Amino acid sequence: MRARRPSLARLRQGFSPAALVMYAATLTLELPVVVLRLLLAYILALIALAITGHPAIDANTLSLVALLPTLWSVLALAWPGGSGWWWRQQIGGRRPSQREQLAYHDALELLRDNTREPLTEPGMWFVLDTPEPDAAVLGNTLMLSRGLLESPHLPAVLAHELGHLATPDGQVTAALNRLVIHPAIYDPEPQERHHRRQPPLDDELFILIAVAVWAAKKLLAFLRGGLGLYLLHPIWGHYWRRREYTADQHAATLGQADELADFLEIHALLHDHPIPYIWLTDHTHPPTELRIDQLRTHAPPDPEQAT
Repeated sequence: MRARRPSLARLRQGFSPAALVMYAATLTLELPVVVLRLLLAYILALIALAITGHPAIDANTLSLVALLPTLWSVLALAWPGGSGWWWRQQIGGRRPSQREQLAYHDALELLRDNTREPLTEPGMWFVLDTPEPDAAVLGNTLMLSRGLLESPHLPAVLAHELGHLATPDGQVTAALNRLVIHPAIYDPEPQERHHRRQPPLDDELFILIAVAVWAAKKLLAFLRGGLGLYLLHPIWGHYWRRREYTADQHAATLGQADELADFLEIHALLHDHPIPYIWLTDHTHPPTELRIDQLRTHAPPDPEQAT
């Protein structure tokens, strides 16, 4: 006998105490990065003020700009606006075509027919030009790949992603992402490095420059942020694996359990591979076979299986 499916209202939830405690711990562990950003901003402000002839006391105010990434992260928990636009630009997304919009709205109508409760829809959505069927949520923004919009499994995957949108999953993701400054440092092409003349190893000046460059790269990498995420990555991995089961339940409640299981069998199961000590990793998805098992039986997720 199949277990009774929960209603959408039961699956919708605000921030769980666990998520808020984990975010607070991550933010606390990020404090060394924040302090170092403030110190560097203060030094740069002093230099700029000295050059322009302004009083050095203004450096205290100018250095506060280093707090913007942290404040931007905290703000995402209440209002994730802006995350979607940056995300779309970063990965090369585009606005949907008319036929893609039609496919999206047809899938939404199919899901609406399976519930009397209102669906939580994205604030915006965009298309990623890849043939592989894929979807993701950040903040209140939904990404759908071109391959998924052309797939008969669009309603099932959309039901799963709407499950993330119906909870604070997207906001937590945006808040964690904002703790890290994303722009990458310019790195020359491998062939350029290959043809570059290397000074002899016993050249003391070269060694000093190499050490200075290495230290500067490490410093910049540290200033980008992510210390808290690195230290707590096993805990976040466990959290996100459980959230995948909850989003699967949302899809099942919308009548897409078997369809989502079919999608996972065709497109995800093939790519599964052993993850040694998965409970020590930040792997965000549980084993696909266990997700399929839950969907086929419509059983509530077992928290232990999320590990």
